[in-house]
Amino acid sequence: MDRTLVIILAALVMLLGLAGIVLPVLPGLVLIWGAALGYGLLAGWGSSGPWLFALITLLGLAGMASELWVTGAGAKIGGASTWAIVAGVVLALIGLVFFSPIGAILGLAIGVIGVEYLRLRNWRRAVKATGATLAGCGVSYGVKLLLAVGMIGAWIAWVLIG
Repeated sequence: MDRTLVIILAALVMLLGLAGIVLPVLPGLVLIWGAALGYGLLAGWGSSGPWLFALITLLGLAGMASELWVTGAGAKIGGASTWAIVAGVVLALIGLVFFSPIGAILGLAIGVIGVEYLRLRNWRRAVKATGATLAGCGVSYGVKLLLAVGMIGAWIAWVLIG
């Protein structure tokens, strides 16, 4: 396959992955990583390819971990219990499957506020925990976006260096 065509296809898939970070309907980080892998397999690894692909992989794993870690940190700062976080994540996954990204956000909020209210019988503290959890979720998207841009930057360096 022509190297230029491989570069164009990989770049398009990476842009699609970047869009998946902003509108989480697609597995953005996985698409970016897969495009880099496809580039390496089809265009060749070159001398810097294995190292840059390793960096791309580490950035992608950090992005996936940050989603849970940063959201969980926000929840803990807001006083959410572990059970509230678990309920929020479970309902977020159900919401994502059945109602798209908005369903995921609503599921997260409903899970946290529901468990925290049942636990504390205090709406103010339940709302505070939910707000902090949602803020952590928002920050995690920013972190994921930065890491995704870093993955694409490493791939561009790979294409330019060879």
